[in-house]
Amino acid sequence: MAVMKTFSFLACSVLVAMFSGIAAIQAENQPAEWVEQAVSADAGVAQKAQNHLRQAGPHGLELLEQRFATEIAAHRGGAPSDASWKRIAAALDRVGGQYDNYASGLYWYTDLEEAKRAARTSGRPILSLRLLGRLDEDLSCANSRFFRTTLYPSAEVNQLLKSGFILHWESVRPAPRVTIDFGDGRKLERTITGNSIHYILDADGRIVDALPGLYSAKVFAAELSRAADAEKEARSTGAPNYKAYQKATEARLLKAWTGDLASLHAAPASYTALSESDLERATSDSRWQQIAQLHWNDVSFDSSVSEVIERKFPDARVAAPVAVTKMAAEKPLLQALESTPQTYAVEVYPSAPVAAQITASKAMVETPMMRAFRNLSGTAVMDTVQNNYMRRTKILAFLAESYGSWSLAQINDWVYARIFLTPRQDPWLGLAPADVFAAIDGNGESDSKMLSASR
Repeated sequence: MAVMKTFSFLACSVLVAMFSGIAAIQAENQPAEWVEQAVSADAGVAQKAQNHLRQAGPHGLELLEQRFATEIAAHRGGAPSDASWKRIAAALDRVGGQYDNYASGLYWYTDLEEAKRAARTSGRPILSLRLLGRLDEDLSCANSRFFRTTLYPSAEVNQLLKSGFILHWESVRPAPRVTIDFGDGRKLERTITGNSIHYILDADGRIVDALPGLYSAKVFAAELSRAADAEKEARSTGAPNYKAYQKATEARLLKAWTGDLASLHAAPASYTALSESDLERATSDSRWQQIAQLHWNDVSFDSSVSEVIERKFPDARVAAPVAVTKMAAEKPLLQALESTPQTYAVEVYPSAPVAAQITASKAMVETPMMRAFRNLSGTAVMDTVQNNYMRRTKILAFLAESYGSWSLAQINDWVYARIFLTPRQDPWLGLAPADVFAAIDGNGESDSKMLSASR
């Protein structure tokens, strides 16, 4: 009898082990099934699979990238966006949490607590983006769209983000959109106003540093690296405190700003401790343009960035098969533009060698994309110096002064109200001044929420 019981016990154990093994095999194979289903033509099936992969974290995105590596490479090489690719791109965007994810391969958390847990596990700081709209939608605010186009795909920035940070984003409020209907089937849709800011946080959510608005890839990577080093050093002490770092960074930027003005003979050459308000008063619009020229070499677009930009101008590559000679003439200039910043409409002027190259290139037929490259270069260099000097120093001074007494949410509200001038209390984000008469019923303002509440 005892033998029978022993046999029965062993048999049951074998069966349990066998079924457990089968379950483990099924669990191991399940992600592969999710990857295939994530690009299903059935929207319901695709969404369910994408949700599973997103819950799997960065590994879920890696599985998608590995499975569709060939298609991603083909798209980056100029392959047309057919129905199959659109499903692949949608899956990458949903799982990674970022629009145009094919270009960066970044995984973004949208829950800060999950990001903190990942930061503690990995020993990395958090790069937390606050924006208007959603990072995983095309029409988020302008700054975030440029982040996806000129920063995140950049090889230098991309490698740093993947190896050194846990990524997180949060929408502050929807991005305002304006639609112009021409009445003949054509519509022009854009987002208007809205700024974004990157916070560097430690694993407990304390602010190390902040980078407001758009930066060039070179400066963005350099400042992120400094902040990451500060977080690592503070963590090693066991009692993280970033006040000294914030004050030192503010002083470094103010000194650099003073140095730029001194080189333009607009400030004392002795690097005296000028305040942000002193420097702002001394820096007129024309001075900002001259300062931007001093930092011209800080802006460049590598091949990964130019690929994304070119995808936004499909005529550049779609037209190539039917205009090979024209493309052959344009491509060298486009390649030069990838590494050499150009001029911008606000009259930020390039150096003489670059200007000569532009003059020579005008003999070629200039396309809208070429002009866009030049304009974007000027935008990036001007935004970089203004954001880094004028806006960031104000934020750093506030962070150091209020250290430990304000929450991240409160600080972000302060930034949007005092630095970006779009306070949460203003539902119109400054776009509907109370003292402006529009000669339209209700001054052109309507609020469906308020109208519903009044009925």
